[in-house]
Amino acid sequence: MDLSDGLADAIRQIAEASGAGAKIDASALPVHPGAARWFLARGEDPVTACLSGGDDYELLFARSNRARGRLRLVERQARGLQLTRIGELTSDRRLVLEREGASEPLPDGFVHF
Repeated sequence: MDLSDGLADAIRQIAEASGAGAKIDASALPVHPGAARWFLARGEDPVTACLSGGDDYELLFARSNRARGRLRLVERQARGLQLTRIGELTSDRRLVLEREGASEPLPDGFVHF
């Protein structure tokens, strides 16, 4: 799914469609150091901005443990396309962000109005 309405929104939609919850690792989110400095200089949390911002040109997907081998094949065929594991779907229906050993609710996605 594309992230045009924010990463958090896409996570929420995939979890809901899967009948699952999600646990996201804040330290795994690929926030560029320059972007982190920019958000911090404006008094904003870079992780929340990463999760809530819109118009990102990235894709989010989930795969089952059984599809692990197929994903490796896709990675080889993609020739350098970077894939980043940011979390997992869970049987617990909550949507949480794990940050520095603590759990917090996943922020909302991009809000248009």
